[in-house]
Parts: sequence; C-alpha cells; structure tokens
Amino acid sequence: MTWERPLYIPIIQFFKGALRQSVSLIIGGTMKACVVHNTLNSVGGGERVCLTVIEALKEMGYDVTLITVEPTDWFRIEKILGHKKIIKPDKEEPIIPFKVKLFGIYMRLSTFLKLSRRWDLIVNTHGDVLPISSDIIYMHYPTFALLRGVDVNLKYFKSLFWRIYFTPYEKIQEKLAGRLECKVLLTNSEYSADAIRRYVGRKPIILYPPVDIDDFSKASGNINREDIIVLCGRFSPEKNYEFALNVAENLPDIEFKIIGASSGRISEAYCRKLRKILEEKRLKNVNLLMNASRNLQIEIYSRSKIFLHTMRGEHFGIAVVEGMAAGLVPIVHKSGGPWYDITLRGKYGFGYLSIDEAVEVIEKGIKDYWRYRDLALKRAGMFSKTKFKEKFKKIVKYIINH
Repeated sequence: MTWERPLYIPIIQFFKGALRQSVSLIIGGTMKACVVHNTLNSVGGGERVCLTVIEALKEMGYDVTLITVEPTDWFRIEKILGHKKIIKPDKEEPIIPFKVKLFGIYMRLSTFLKLSRRWDLIVNTHGDVLPISSDIIYMHYPTFALLRGVDVNLKYFKSLFWRIYFTPYEKIQEKLAGRLECKVLLTNSEYSADAIRRYVGRKPIILYPPVDIDDFSKASGNINREDIIVLCGRFSPEKNYEFALNVAENLPDIEFKIIGASSGRISEAYCRKLRKILEEKRLKNVNLLMNASRNLQIEIYSRSKIFLHTMRGEHFGIAVVEGMAAGLVPIVHKSGGPWYDITLRGKYGFGYLSIDEAVEVIEKGIKDYWRYRDLALKRAGMFSKTKFKEKFKKIVKYIINH
C-alpha cells in the first residue's frame, strides 16, 4: 500500500482523520507528535532530516517532543548551519543528561524506553528499528546490512575489535527488522530503497533528504572561480578522505579543501591520521578545515569549481547537492546515492572508480567548468527543503486520515 489515497475510498473515510483531529483538540488540545533521533550533535544528513521533520510538524500545528539519547547542543548546531534560526521542538526528553561517549550505537535502542501512545504521531528519523512501533520510520539504510555491500568502507571493517563490537547490534537490528511495525516506511534514495527491499522485504517510499538550496545558491553567481576542489562531510573513516589525498598528489597545482565537522575520539583520531599522511606525502595543496562555519563554507564554495565526493556506498549525499547548488561540478564514486540518484549515473556530473579515473574527470570538469556547472545547478533544484516538507506533510495527512 502506498500513502496516496485511492479515489474510490468512501467519503466517510475522507473525514475520518478530521474527526480524529477534532476529538484530540476537544480532549487534549493540540495534536501531539514525537520525533525520535538518537543524537543531533553530529549534524549530518540524518540530523538535517530530523530538524526538517520537526519544522514541518510545527508548521502543521503539532506540539512536538524530541526524544534523544543525549541533550542537544543547539548552539553548536546553529553555528555549523551558519547561525541560522533552528525551529526547535516544544520539548526535548534525553535518555541521559550528558553527552554519551561509549556504546553509541547500542544507546540508540534506549530511546524506545520513553515511547508510548501518548502522542498522536511517532516519527523515527534515525531509522534504526526500535522494539516498539512507529507511525513513520525514515530508514536511511538497513543497519544490519551495512557490511554486506561491496562498496562500503566503514570502521567496523577495520579491525576484529570493531567487528566484535558491531556484531551484536547487527543481529539485534536484523531480528527487529523481521517484525518491523510502521504505517509508512521512508528512505532517502533508490540505492537505499533497493537494499531495504532485499534485506527487509518491504517497499519503502523514496523521500529525498532536505537540502538548503537557497543557502548555497548564494555562491552560485560568482564568476571568479579558481581551480579549487572541495570535499565536505564529517571527519570519519567511512568518508575515505585518504583517496582525495592520493588524488591531490597527482594534481599538485590544484588546491584541495576538506571541510567537515570533527567531534569525538574517532574523528580526532581520523584527523591525526590524515595529517600524518599529508606530512608523509609532503602535500602542500591540501587544507583540512575542521568545524568551519557555514558562512566560511559558502565563501569557499563561491570560489571553487569541483565538488569531490570520496565515500563509497553513500546512502544519499546531501553535501553533494549543496555543492551543486553552489555551482560546483560533482565528481563522485560510482556507487550509492550520489551516483545513482543525484548525478543519475553521470548525466549531471562525473563518476570514477580509480585514482587515475578521478584525476581524468577532475581535469575534464575544470576544463569545461561552465558547461557542467549549468547542469549541476539544474539538478540541485530537485532536492530542496521545500519539496521535502511538502511531500512529508502529505504523508502525515494520509496517516491521520486512515
């Protein structure tokens, strides 16, 4: 069943949602919604989905409660997002009153402890399956299937320790996914949808993540471009920035800027590793910009030509769309959402499988920059925050009316 209502449904069913809403207003006032997300502090793509869901629900008149594992550092989020005013939930209920540093993935499951049917709507935006039903689950990718793809480069592959650490959670998620309960299952790309169909046995609705197109479009009008290549994403092993350093070694006259959030021991260790590689290779054309502000990021984008994405098997790739909206030509690994969903297998950018191929398409993208820039700008408009909210609101109305 899809969320679009068939035309033959009786008129009385059309009014079912309105009646339910009216009863709720009479008995308890405003309709109440709960949004579940393990933490917003990493400020990645999943966190932006959560923030936009909260914003959409508030616009629909819901009283919104956010359940997290740890308290949200709203100041940090606003700083990373360019000091933009964030639409916050009416209430936040963290499981633990301090930042969690250990057993992060296992702590995700603890969010179900505060879930109940005291809300009219429950939305799980971190996407891992909880041992309690939700109305909407936005599953970014089946967690238990993360290590089954050929294109992934996660830390859980790196050592026996991490494999042992992850295996119990992998098994828990596989078990819970086998009896998944939700009214609507969403995902972020055709790439992720295919994995969900194969591993979970359900056909999800594709709802592309929200991208602040307007924010990055400010950079698109600058015609004074330099031969600069930008990478952006949190500093984490799966981002595979080592690949970019190898590419930079082959393009010494081109400047590379890696922009991203760094927090926690894993990020810090990864940054140290990258710096060590820079020293060993004596690379002078690569800059690591950790926790740069949104304003600085946009300023750099306005002067650059290429957005290089090095993660393999990325589920969607919000950062790629942001770069395209700023007028950067996307060059992505031939896997995941950036290749299949965003660039449509090279129609709106370039793809690569090897260092040599990446070097070749970078040189081509720089040479014919203005031609490919226009294609990138055209495609970026398909992934706006407005489009996300419009479709999400329709899904919520469908649930309320059934």
